[in-house]
Amino acid sequence: MNQRRLRFCSILLSLLLVCSMAFTACSDTPPSLPDQMMQAGFGLPEEASGMKDEASDADESGMEVHFIDVGQADCILIKTDGHAMLVDAGNNADADRIIDYQDSQDVETLDYVIGTHPHEDHIGSLDSVIDTFEIGEVILPEKIHTSAVFEDVLDSIEAKGLSITPAVPGDAYQLGGASFVLFAPNADYGDNLNNWSVGLRLTYGATNFVMAGDAESTAEQDILNAGYELSADVFKASHHGSETSNTREFLEAIGPSAAVISCGADNSYGHPDASVLTLFEELGVDVYRTDEQGTIVAVSDGSSITFSATPNVSGTSDTDPMDDILVHITNTGTRYHAAGCSSLNESDIEVTLEEAKALGLTPCGRCNPPE
Repeated sequence: MNQRRLRFCSILLSLLLVCSMAFTACSDTPPSLPDQMMQAGFGLPEEASGMKDEASDADESGMEVHFIDVGQADCILIKTDGHAMLVDAGNNADADRIIDYQDSQDVETLDYVIGTHPHEDHIGSLDSVIDTFEIGEVILPEKIHTSAVFEDVLDSIEAKGLSITPAVPGDAYQLGGASFVLFAPNADYGDNLNNWSVGLRLTYGATNFVMAGDAESTAEQDILNAGYELSADVFKASHHGSETSNTREFLEAIGPSAAVISCGADNSYGHPDASVLTLFEELGVDVYRTDEQGTIVAVSDGSSITFSATPNVSGTSDTDPMDDILVHITNTGTRYHAAGCSSLNESDIEVTLEEAKALGLTPCGRCNPPE
């Protein structure tokens, strides 16, 4: 067994020991983690981040939230008062685009880097970001993944001499004149990586943004049950506008006036789903889309928010989300998969997404197939 595999086994064993603690505490200080996790890169935030107060009144400099166009992926840069943070980092192939964009914004240091969950379209270029910029804290959910992409992130964290701050709901952090509070993940979601997504509410003055990675309906309900404050002006649509997320109850709790959907043009998943766009319309939410409008920048002066583009007016998705989308199934399994999934070792049958759903199959939690 090689060194990397030994490291992952150590982390996994440690997680099994602390799993019950991780989701029963929402105090200011996260629970202590075993030495094995610290050696693997997991550590406590310095003084539990040292900051637990709400943001002070916004000053004149304002806050910018850049929803960077990285195709069918997520990457959000937040700048305020000479401070910056990054939420997610696109796919592996997006590294140059993300680094060049931050260079164009004169970003040299990121106070926080958050990888919402271990799918490539959210942490693909996180290793390159960590290698390139000065980093304060790296915040990740306590979910180990054995993909090469996740291993690369761990390698960069270790090489930089950083530790990992576990995402604990209720923890609050300061970013210049802004602050953010974590509200997810709230349970052990097994192999459903989307539901492990870190959720946060970003506050600047009287304005608020909510973003929750790819959290699906189960995780959204857990967030609602936990009773966190969710009201916000702007919502980053979860899971690229998928119908598996963005439930009416969740959106009504947030009550946004605007939503930003990060997705790729003509993507094979059919994102954003027509039903989600219809729901936004019913709730009176202005929609901005990176697939049609490119990078979207929202600027807050502490009392109001302006956008770099006008709201999208296309209304509904141009594609049927299940037309011509191919997935893979096995002779006996209850899941459908993306091509190349390790679960397809013994049998691999290609069918349309519509056929897979008609058979009552559900998406594999490991390979993130179209939904």
